[in-house]
Order: sequence, then structure tokens, then C-alpha cells
Amino acid sequence: HSGLRNVLPITTAKVPIVKFFHVRSGLEVDISLYNTLALHNTRLLSSYAAIDPRVKYLCYTMKVFTKIYKEPKKPEILVDGWNVYFFDKLEELSVIWPEYGKNTESIGQLWLGLLRFYTEDFDFKEHVICIRRKSLLTTFKKQWTSKYIVIEDPFDLNHNLGAGLSRKMTNFIMKAFINGRRVFGTPIKIFPKEYPSKMEYFFDPEVLTEGELAPNDRCCRICGKIGHFMKDCPLRRKLRRRQDFEDTINQRYAENKEKRSKEDKEIQNKAIERESSVKEGKSELCTPPKSKLTRASLEVGRDKALRQSAEKRKRLEDRDLREKRCFICGREGHIKKECPQYKGATGSLSNKYMTQGKASQKRTQQES
Repeated sequence: HSGLRNVLPITTAKVPIVKFFHVRSGLEVDISLYNTLALHNTRLLSSYAAIDPRVKYLCYTMKVFTKIYKEPKKPEILVDGWNVYFFDKLEELSVIWPEYGKNTESIGQLWLGLLRFYTEDFDFKEHVICIRRKSLLTTFKKQWTSKYIVIEDPFDLNHNLGAGLSRKMTNFIMKAFINGRRVFGTPIKIFPKEYPSKMEYFFDPEVLTEGELAPNDRCCRICGKIGHFMKDCPLRRKLRRRQDFEDTINQRYAENKEKRSKEDKEIQNKAIERESSVKEGKSELCTPPKSKLTRASLEVGRDKALRQSAEKRKRLEDRDLREKRCFICGREGHIKKECPQYKGATGSLSNKYMTQGKASQKRTQQES
């Protein structure tokens, strides 16, 4: 939807919801399906607001303050196994509740009284926050051992709404309540000039939380959002899928590289074997791959190759004979040094030179 922003599904909660921001109205919205208890809870709050108009102002003030969107026997109205009964006959309320309409405190007095009650009177270690009874409900009676803020669901009485709070978040909330009690309980005549409105003065987060950010120890450590654990983080799944895809590509590349290297080695080995066979005088038969030749066809091919090689050798010899021509006698078949005439002339010249050498040697001895 084009008018929605910051859509966040929280699927691992007890009641899965989809959170988003509605641009046109400026409201933050939660949507859940088949959560019938929420319908009765809404009717309960509507009845409270109809009883006393100050209730909705107090609820809204608490919403802005915290920024959280989060025993006599009575008749039973079972929904999903839980008793959702509450007295909603408002026209008969004055008969059953004698104190109806007797509280005349202002909204400011009620708000300051709420802060004073939870910062000065209420013991969070011993008592449970409960809206269905006037007297205090102890954690011992509920058999809840939580050391932090304990809040009872008005319908699902076994559900502790504060079970998800950590120690850091509990301290953060209590510090904000204590600072809020001091800010709202201190009279002021002139507001500081750096605050453009009274609301920004009373709800200044730098003052209420002392400049600290809300702890995120309940958030996902990967994406920083709430509503899911680290193992269910969509960002982690996306990164894991990308990593698996890259690993698959790298593995295929390594396999192809190894296959190519093996093929190169095989080709190199075949070339070496071929060269060695040629050096040893062995004839090599070129047969097409993956062909099944019989012994007779192999012998025929071998005889044909030998015959071709003999004919080739004879042609080479004939060519060598044709190329041999003597420059003395002009005949083919021999060269100059093999010619009989050349050999005879060379022999007579050598005898002449030997005779002249001997005569000169004898003459030299006589002179000496």
C-alpha cells in the first residue's frame, strides 16, 4: 500500500502482528488476525473511557510518556479458553459501584498521583500490576518469580506482560518514572526559552532518560529490530543465501579448473608418449575416439601404414638420386667427390706433390 511506511512483521510473538506507519493520519498501527481477545480488551477500555472522560487522557498521557505500544467469582464468557467477562452495563454501574463519580481530582492530579504511586508506594519486587482488583496482588500469590516489572493480563491471567523485560530495560523505565515524577511535580512559572511548547518541556527525553538510549538487549543482534530471534533474522537468511550462492559458484569454478588441469595433463602426457614412440621408430595409428575396431581391421591398417611409409621412403631416395649430379662428368647418381675422374685427378696431384717434397728434402740434406 502506497500510504504505509516502515512495515515490520513480527511473526514470532505470542500474537503475531504487522506494524506500520500510516502516512495520512500520522498513526502507528498494529494489525493482527484472529486475536479475539483484543476485541474484548478494546471494549473494556472503551467502557472505562465512557465511565470517566479523564481515563482516555491519562491513557494517552501514559502512551506519550513511555513510548510503548505494547477476586470474587465472576460470570464466565469463554473465548479461546479464557474468561473475558467484565461488567459492561454502564447504566446499572451506579447501583453496583457506590463510589462511582465521587473522585473529583483533575487530570494533572491523577497523573502526578500515578507517578507518585509507582515511584514511592508500589513495590515491584512484591506486587503485581493488576487492573481487575482494588487490593494489591502479590507475586507470591501468583507464584511468579520474576525480579522485574510484573503485569497481569486482564483476561489471560497466566500471562505476564512484563516477562519480556530485561534488567537494563527495567532500570531504564524506573529511571524515566522517577525523573518524570520530579519534572511534573516541580512547579514552574516561566518555561525555558529553548522549549517552544510546554509539551516538549515535560516530555523532553534528554531529561526523562538523562540522555540515555533505550537498551536494545531484547533486539536482534544482526538487524537491531524486535520481534524475532537472531536465528530467525530475515537479514541473516538473506546473507546466508547469498553466501551459499557464492560458495556454489566458487565450488563450480574450482571443479571446472581441476577438470581443465586434468585434461591438460592428459593431453601433455599423450604428446610425450607420441614423441617417444616417434623417436623409437614406432608407427602410430590414428584411430577415432570411442571406436571399436576388430583385430583384422587393425592389422590391415598397420600393413597399409607400413606400405605407405616404404613408398614414401623410396620416393625420397629417388628424389635424392635425381638431385645428385656430378659437375665434372655431368652424370646423375653421384656428386663431385664420388666421381671417378675427380678421384683419379686428385690421386695424380697428390703423387706429384709427394715426389716434389721428397726431392726438396734430399737437396736440403746435401747442402747441410
